Amino acid sequence: MEPIKLNPPRFDKGIPVMQALKNRRSERNFSDKRLSLQHLSEILWAANGINREDGKRTAPSAMDKHPVDVYAVLPEGVYRYDPTRHQLLPVAEGDYRRLVGKQEYVYNAPLNLIYIADMAKLENLPRPASEEEKLKWVYVEAGHKAQNVYMYCASEGINTVVRALIDKEAFSKAVGLNPKQIIVLAQTIGYPF
Repeated sequence: MEPIKLNPPRFDKGIPVMQALKNRRSERNFSDKRLSLQHLSEILWAANGINREDGKRTAPSAMDKHPVDVYAVLPEGVYRYDPTRHQLLPVAEGDYRRLVGKQEYVYNAPLNLIYIADMAKLENLPRPASEEEKLKWVYVEAGHKAQNVYMYCASEGINTVVRALIDKEAFSKAVGLNPKQIIVLAQTIGYPF
């Protein structure tokens, strides 16, 4: 598997924010048609892309630590999104969609995002924080990222739904996550029928 170089996001399209908010909804019907490279690129950028010269991102993160990584589960393999190079880095080859959800629609959707917190990124903080506080931070960060994807999908007419049902143990083992990495949530994305 090779890295997937993503297209730069296009900023000259979309609908007004209020219309996107009106259109925002959870949909569970997905075509198995592959997303275009442009849509895939912009979904990942919306989730966790760099949107400023100083390296800041589209979603906020406590103390700018960015512990929540975005993994893309495609029919051919699992990739981790690298926002600094705006590309997908290969993690595991093969179709892992059966491990990332327990609902039937997950298995044929062309994209599942898995939001994985690397708790090691929250070590050696400038101030002490409890494990409970750190978990709150990663839940909030993952929620922001997922909502950014919802807004993008609402603007582009793409279906999406956030999910909690995932075989965390099997997926973690299959893609080689370490004990400091925890699966926070999943999001299924695809074109409507």
